[in-house]
Amino acid sequence: MDIHIFDFFPILLFFISFYGLITTSNIIKCIVFIMLMQTSVIMFWLGVGARFGITPPIIGDVAYLEYADMIADPLPQALMLTAIIIGIAVTAINVTMLNALFKKYKTVNWAAMRDLVNKDENTLED
Repeated sequence: MDIHIFDFFPILLFFISFYGLITTSNIIKCIVFIMLMQTSVIMFWLGVGARFGITPPIIGDVAYLEYADMIADPLPQALMLTAIIIGIAVTAINVTMLNALFKKYKTVNWAAMRDLVNKDENTLED
């Protein structure tokens, strides 16, 4: 099995994105880092399923059945198509929630928004 430097890129991208996610205080950057993490997971699993010399899983000739180990597994590709759709939905929900929060609190900073929420809660208790 050949291991290339490109096999480690999705793992590196995932951990860089995770570090960015836990260190940033900007909500927009958090959404971008979540998208990059999703992309890195998709790249990793597509890389696992795609190797040099493997034929696509389209069997038009019966002779390919003798070499079943040389046919690509379509399961990672099908699962990653589903993951892409789920990632788009998660991003849309994140942007929608950010839009509603920004309209109410006029900030995209986690700390400033937390202070404004606490201020609103204290106002309601009084």
